[in-house]
Amino acid sequence: MVSKILVTERIREILSWYGSDNPGTLTNLARLLNHGKLAGTGKLVILPVDQGFEHGPARSFAANPPAYDPRYHFELAILQGRGSANEAGCNAYAAPLGFLEAGAREFAGEIPLILKVNDHDALLDEAGPTQALTSSVEDALRLGCVAIGFTIYPGSAKRFEMYEQIRAYAAEAKRCGLAVVIWSYARGSGVSPAGETSILYREASPTMSLPMLLKLPPSWEHILSSSNSQTIVSNSRRRRMFMKKCRFRSRPRQKEFVTLSNLHSTVAAS
Repeated sequence: MVSKILVTERIREILSWYGSDNPGTLTNLARLLNHGKLAGTGKLVILPVDQGFEHGPARSFAANPPAYDPRYHFELAILQGRGSANEAGCNAYAAPLGFLEAGAREFAGEIPLILKVNDHDALLDEAGPTQALTSSVEDALRLGCVAIGFTIYPGSAKRFEMYEQIRAYAAEAKRCGLAVVIWSYARGSGVSPAGETSILYREASPTMSLPMLLKLPPSWEHILSSSNSQTIVSNSRRRRMFMKKCRFRSRPRQKEFVTLSNLHSTVAAS
């Protein structure tokens, strides 16, 4: 099932923000924005699955054994009943190299893919968290991805190294016509959840590194604000419905309230 490119006025507006990028990169960004149930709206729902690497497979998948199979997550993003009324309709599926290699051929063309090119594990308690470079732009091209994904930790003692890495990766990816997605988390030994400086750097630092899409968790102030309570409830309800339809039984981490922010406007993954 190949998505149809819907060049709505909203999509034209978003693409116009990237005048310095080549046509290949803009085409892949358009593919990302024009797939799934939110196609053409400028909003995104991306299924990111790096839990097996990031948090350990048993901790992540033991409650739902089918999730040990990497192909399960392709089906979760698309949904087993392809084309049915219960189709999940995600814009894209993001995962590390091994997960994508396991299903990229079988599900070729059914959903845009984002290769997560760096990863972190939870084996040790680190004062200065960082990520290992686990795949390449060449891998993303080989697997037919529309974008690469990269995580940075503003607040970590290793943050400058990560900034340099994403700068190099982003430049290479865009030369090859791929979009760039950054996951940004303010983590480090001196960072508190409510630290105002960490929030500002979490938002500002990635914009210097050429991303096209930026994923930020909301600030604690945003989560705890009574004025935002309805938004939180609404998004939680959508997530529960999504998991019910997909028969996905494992409980998501509460802090994974996902918002993807474009450099020019915020698009809620709702």
